[in-house]
Amino acid sequence: MLGKRIKIDVDYLRPNSTFIYPLISEDGDVVLPPRVALTTEKINAIKARYGNILYYNDNGQMAVIPTFRMQIARNKSKEIMHEISHSQKISKVAFHEAEKVIIDIVNDLTSTEILALNLLKDLKSYEEYIYNHSVNVGILSAVLARMIGTFNKDEIKNIALGGYLHDIGQMQLDKNLLEKEGKYNITDIQKMKRHPQLGYETLKKIKDVHPIVLQSVLFHHERYNNNGYYGLPYDNLPIYPKIIGLCDIYDALTSKRPFRSAIEPSNALKAILNAINQQFDYQLINIFINKLGPILNNTQSFYTHNDICELNTQELAIIKDFGINDMLKPKVIIFCKFQRNGEQLLARFYEKPLEIDLSQDPNNRYMIKIINNYKQLQSIQKKLEEKKLL
Repeated sequence: MLGKRIKIDVDYLRPNSTFIYPLISEDGDVVLPPRVALTTEKINAIKARYGNILYYNDNGQMAVIPTFRMQIARNKSKEIMHEISHSQKISKVAFHEAEKVIIDIVNDLTSTEILALNLLKDLKSYEEYIYNHSVNVGILSAVLARMIGTFNKDEIKNIALGGYLHDIGQMQLDKNLLEKEGKYNITDIQKMKRHPQLGYETLKKIKDVHPIVLQSVLFHHERYNNNGYYGLPYDNLPIYPKIIGLCDIYDALTSKRPFRSAIEPSNALKAILNAINQQFDYQLINIFINKLGPILNNTQSFYTHNDICELNTQELAIIKDFGINDMLKPKVIIFCKFQRNGEQLLARFYEKPLEIDLSQDPNNRYMIKIINNYKQLQSIQKKLEEKKLL
């Protein structure tokens, strides 16, 4: 079975990257065997012989979590959601069955190398979305927690369980609200903001639910700028709900909804980068992008040469080459710095732009945003063309 044919732009490949499937040419020639690390020399040789486009066939067999396990988790999510929507509570039996499902998934994750994740994305309704979303967030949270590297297996299980149950409070809200297309009004938003508290109260009634699970459900909508649902100080919160909140956003962005199409993984990663020091802290997003991002985005970069980025030093730069060991530290040309004059934000262009490899920068600069506002980009690019930097 050939499966789905995935196109790869060679310009986006990075040295030291590997693929779990062989890369093939347009004619079907094997260009790179599976699990063979790319080097700069190999990438240049591939481009010279085969051009900029390669392919691989994703037959779905390399997912680290078996399909049947995903389906069991989805069906259990459906049972739990139905139970809560009808009785406004979850039974102890149903909770422990959910816990068992998550234990099996975490065992799969911790016993093998994480090669690929085939998330559930076949959606027909809001109900389909919420069941699949709960499974996806649980799995992504477990993988991210494992990649952070400071949690034991029991903690990873409870983080995954918190992700799996993070939205159960929504089942106590009006179904018309959940299925509403388009933007919520102020009343809708206030109603939706109740779901973490409702989920927490539902789980609190069950004896011995781990604090990690409870905290994850209650606080997963808190944000770095303290503008989350409850406006709580981000630095005072545990890391567990932050992990789940970040995975929640990624899966929501990459899922098709009635009111919009799914966003491509590369654009979702760009949106997550742009959330640095706005919704989540730099360290957490750095790990998500550098360790989980390549699995989600087929080992490709999510930005391109000549993209304009903002740095943590309030400077703007042109991306000239990809970050090899840290995607947030590419090679750049820094050409401008923001300066605040009262209410105005002014841009001061450097007479001599700085060409820097951010991975070796003594000032520890790093990207915090890819500029994607069309009017801003037009204005910046016009100035750069005048200075012959583009």
